[in-house]
Amino acid sequence: MTKLILALSGNKALAAHDRQVSLGLRRLVGSGLLVAVGYIDPGNWATDIAGGSGFGYHLMMVVFVAAFLALGFQVLVSRLALATGEDLATLTVRHLPRSLARVSWLAGEAAILATALAELIGGAIALRLLFNLPLLAGVGVTAAGTFAVLAVARGNADRHERIIAVLLSIVSVSFIFLLFKVQPDWSAVAHGTVTPARALRDPAGFLIALGILGATLMPHNLYLHSGSLAHRAREVPREARGLAMRIARNDTIFSLGIATLINAAIIIVAAASLSGGPLPVTSLDEAHAVIGKTLGVGAAVVFAVALYAAGQSSTITGVLAGRVLANGFRASKWSDRKRALFTRLVAGSVAIALLIATGGQDPDELLVLSQVVLSLALPFALVPLVWLAMRRDVMGSYTMRGTWAVLAILATVGIIALDGYLLVLQAM
Repeated sequence: MTKLILALSGNKALAAHDRQVSLGLRRLVGSGLLVAVGYIDPGNWATDIAGGSGFGYHLMMVVFVAAFLALGFQVLVSRLALATGEDLATLTVRHLPRSLARVSWLAGEAAILATALAELIGGAIALRLLFNLPLLAGVGVTAAGTFAVLAVARGNADRHERIIAVLLSIVSVSFIFLLFKVQPDWSAVAHGTVTPARALRDPAGFLIALGILGATLMPHNLYLHSGSLAHRAREVPREARGLAMRIARNDTIFSLGIATLINAAIIIVAAASLSGGPLPVTSLDEAHAVIGKTLGVGAAVVFAVALYAAGQSSTITGVLAGRVLANGFRASKWSDRKRALFTRLVAGSVAIALLIATGGQDPDELLVLSQVVLSLALPFALVPLVWLAMRRDVMGSYTMRGTWAVLAILATVGIIALDGYLLVLQAM
């Protein structure tokens, strides 16, 4: 309506301004896809398969609760970026003591390295399943695939999003196919979803639940989302920021909704095809083998292709998050390719060393390790985020207060408490 009025008024300057605002608002759509892929990386696969094969559908509720928490914090960080025009890393440096900001930066870098480790190991496992390629060679091929994707994208944000959309579509279609093949009992799915206590009372089930939470809430996604939106917010005038926040919120809900459904599908496929044995399936190799026996070779190939697509999509977001982190914390001015090379060299060296040390046995343990690192790094992003969102001098009229502030604080404290419990369990 506004565009029509301006056009009829003959005021070309105002009409041009309105078109520019409209273009800026449209460009906000798509940033949610960048963070959605972080919720379906190989680490998520490992925890979801362990949960589905060991406890049927009883951990489905954990997936939904973790997704709800993740959605809340991603919407909060999008509001921070759109209200200020700055990303979380930049604001952390500006408003936190230097020592605390440095700790947050180091935790963020550790999270990105952990994500790169999961991507390399997950990709190597997928290539072994597809082509019987040795794990060490698969790590190298997966790393090379990262640079091929970056070369195609060439630093273009819209191109990154299109590539991610294609990879996410591959994973989505793959699990629609697998759900069709497995034909789950939907009444059993519903009953298991609303009865999580059976799994949570079991120490192993509770540990898997913590893993699902750690694999869903990722610190580098907070930095990436804020960086993507902060850059675009500068094209939106302040009077349109409220509308921009609603657009970003809806984009985030839609994108994370897709990721949540994929995670739920992984648990359903695992519960329907992998559970019931004397021991739970604890590795992607086992899952692939059992799916091949129960659902056919075609289903096993689809499973492996989806795993590789999930790993490659997460590598793009890891590189982009690294750029936001480095620029915001003023750590370096490296290009995306230099950061990707350094990160993959470090993560690849760790992966190869650990694979050699273990003789290539149980590579899924490295995926679990990566999720532990992500879980422990999360509070160093959440605490500054919540604190900044509650400051009126930072957020202005968009300051978080009242019930939302209390809920954000309680969720952050709860996550920190769960991290402490996870440390205790790992030490035992």
